[in-house]
Amino acid sequence: MIEPTAQEVRAGANWPPEEGEIVSFQSPDGWATGVLKGIRWGLVWRDFILEDGRVIPEHKIQGCPDPPQWRDPSDVTQDEREVWEERITFMAESGLDPRDREQSFWAELNQYLAYTYLRFKRTGRSGGPAQPEMAGNTR
Repeated sequence: MIEPTAQEVRAGANWPPEEGEIVSFQSPDGWATGVLKGIRWGLVWRDFILEDGRVIPEHKIQGCPDPPQWRDPSDVTQDEREVWEERITFMAESGLDPRDREQSFWAELNQYLAYTYLRFKRTGRSGGPAQPEMAGNTR
């Protein structure tokens, strides 16, 4: 297991990390690190794009606020959703391997599935956005 150094952990006022910083994250093989290339909002959460092309959801990044900030599904426009669906369709048709869980196809698919689940989730509460734990958020 790779233990993050103090320089790799950022929290509070220093969140999110800046481009070029080393971030630690949970991967299928345990803790890993990578250099942050950029951050983008998805349909539900922010994705951290690493210089080597891996895409890591914010809630898997060391130092992520608890709970992480997620979008309310009602804030996603139809145009935004349709663009997302077109990208997933294009990636699937191009033969990308969905088993590689740190690449764009898996990140796009996970965002869409979480968005769809939260959008149709029926709760006894009214008004507020669904909380991350309702979507099976594991850290």
